[in-house]
Amino acid sequence: MSKTFFTKAGMVAAAMSATLALASVSGSALADDTLAKAKETGTLRVGFANETPFAYATPDGELTGFDIEVLRHILGDMGIKDLDGGLTTFGGLIPGLVAKRFDLVTSAIYIRPDRCKQVAFGEPLYVLGDAIAVKAGNPKKLHSYADIAADPSIKLANTAGGTGLRDNAKALGVKDEQIVIIPDDTSGYTAVKTGRADAYVNVAIILETQLRNLNDQSLERATPFEQPMVDGKPRYGVASFAVRREDVNLLAELNKRLVAFRDTPAYARLMDKYALTPDDAVKPGMTTEKACAE
Repeated sequence: MSKTFFTKAGMVAAAMSATLALASVSGSALADDTLAKAKETGTLRVGFANETPFAYATPDGELTGFDIEVLRHILGDMGIKDLDGGLTTFGGLIPGLVAKRFDLVTSAIYIRPDRCKQVAFGEPLYVLGDAIAVKAGNPKKLHSYADIAADPSIKLANTAGGTGLRDNAKALGVKDEQIVIIPDDTSGYTAVKTGRADAYVNVAIILETQLRNLNDQSLERATPFEQPMVDGKPRYGVASFAVRREDVNLLAELNKRLVAFRDTPAYARLMDKYALTPDDAVKPGMTTEKACAE
């Protein structure tokens, strides 16, 4: 398997060179353009936000992570061997996709009704819970969103674009004025260390992996942390990749292969490789259609 690297070329829009004669080309053929171009060139442009362990660049520039390895597997079956990675912020993923800077975006993006109006999501890859980073010793004893909501002076940092986590916090009473929006994960940990925020919230596995890599003794993960429940149901994040809504044929091809791959021992081994547990697996009956409707 060839390695895939992200390049500066993947961070800028590629000019659309083909002109389509509307009198002779149907709407389905228009939608098929991205898939046809990817098959012809053997390359798909993938936007990512350096979210470990899902989609990130190693120090030597290799694009890797759980999402990326899944994509390599299913795209390889389609004859698309190379991923041209474009690094952006999390908040820039969907706008970059809509603006055609990328053909597909991924980085633990939650499938949410508001996002489903903008882009088309693949079937779920995994489900994820919430976690917070606090100063060592957890001086304010924060173990739930309710703890944060109980004291209006407590500030919770969250990355721009990550609305799923903020929605969970707000559903448990955290006010807008308590939320500090920061551009990326590094800024979140810095906000806690400097006192700009009392906690930084992220997807549990991302936060755990990043704290281990940081190895910063001034920070820790708040444990235990109570997962948000609404109407008696846990509010998990259901995550997948996204493509443009018009790329229906690309989405259909990806989904067909993803659903088949997801139920194999190889998929389970890949989850284990990236510290995803059976608790993070897609639950029976969980679909993108349902996640978009909730």
